[in-house]
Amino acid sequence: MRTIRQQLLLGLMSGMVITIIVVCICSYLKVRHETNELFDYQLKQIVRSFPANMSLQQSETTDKHPGKKIVVQVWNKDRVMVFTSNPAKNLPCYEKTGFFEVIAGGNAWRIYSEESNQQVVQVGQLILDREKIELSLALRSLIPFLILIPVLASLIWFVVGRSLQPLTKLANALGERSADSLQALETQAYTPEMMPIVNAINALFLRVDSSIQLQKMFVADAAHELRTPLAALKLQLQLVERMTDEEELKSGIKKLHERLNRATHLVQQLLILARQSDADEQKIDRKISLPKLARQVVGDFSLLAENKNIDLGVDVSEEDIFIQGNIDSLRVMLGNVVDNAIRYTANNGRVDVSVKNDGNRFSIIVSDNGMGIPVTDRERIFDRFYRVEGSGESGSGLGLAIVKNVAELHGATILLSDAPGGTGLVFTISFEFSDFNNVEQC
Repeated sequence: MRTIRQQLLLGLMSGMVITIIVVCICSYLKVRHETNELFDYQLKQIVRSFPANMSLQQSETTDKHPGKKIVVQVWNKDRVMVFTSNPAKNLPCYEKTGFFEVIAGGNAWRIYSEESNQQVVQVGQLILDREKIELSLALRSLIPFLILIPVLASLIWFVVGRSLQPLTKLANALGERSADSLQALETQAYTPEMMPIVNAINALFLRVDSSIQLQKMFVADAAHELRTPLAALKLQLQLVERMTDEEELKSGIKKLHERLNRATHLVQQLLILARQSDADEQKIDRKISLPKLARQVVGDFSLLAENKNIDLGVDVSEEDIFIQGNIDSLRVMLGNVVDNAIRYTANNGRVDVSVKNDGNRFSIIVSDNGMGIPVTDRERIFDRFYRVEGSGESGSGLGLAIVKNVAELHGATILLSDAPGGTGLVFTISFEFSDFNNVEQC
């Protein structure tokens, strides 16, 4: 592919050369036409400059210039030649008047003849002589255009090179940067045409910097969160190693399993969150049935609900409720919401999962009669590693962060509200209608 510079130079110079060639052709034809008319006018003026009733005489011109090699002849009323300017090239007296062309002596002549005052004046000029002069004048008129070609080519070369300097400057500015240099480019140094590119690069730098900062925060937070359970695991293991009583040993091993399960859960949530944070890995390319998704997730957590004697059910307003999304991500998202609802609902409680179509949006609603979430904490619960104090439940603080990432990936909105009974929480996730052209159903 040609560079912008090559395309500009090729286009401008080709257009210039073609234009100059066309102008040269038109100018050449015009000069020849005007020169021919000038010669005809000269012949006519020569004829009309002769006096009437000339006496017999003859003379030969001494000027050998092609333009002056004109044969002038005069005949009286009896058609007797009374004057000739070049006896060696006498032409017959033609009956025609005005302008006409003849072949005489093997040469082509341009003749003008006029009869007046009882005499015939005839002027002849070799067409070859006329054409030589016409060609010479026409070619001389093209000299300025031929000089113009290199001048304009140099000017185009200079202007194009100067106009593309901002691109070279931008390339140099980017090439001199280190991998971790994400400061915005200076905008004052670029032309208005370059500003969309510069602004787009600055916006990209900002997004990349934000992503890197989030990754650094995530790694730092993950390292901090993992350090505590791993230290607790090591301490518990040391305690178990020192135990000699069988009952204490069993109790210690049980606590060791609990701490190991917590660490395993934390690592799993971290891996899920890392994957869900990468939008490029999540393809929103399937037609998903929300009622089917709700039933699958409720089925996955039915055993956990039975262990706490919680009434876990599904309520679907209609079956034909579909969205476009990623089935794995949505299942993880809804699973985290249902898991939290079950964990923070007391034994013999109730958790309901419903799917509704309110005419404008599709919604999945998870409601419970558990401890709920204080209004002051509802904004922060989606932050990574944040947990509501006094909940009495172990967790990683990542579940709702995953829910938020998946919802944003699918363009969904989340609303938290109090349960109608006064206790508990209603967790609503709403989706826009989807276009299912060329979408595979899942």
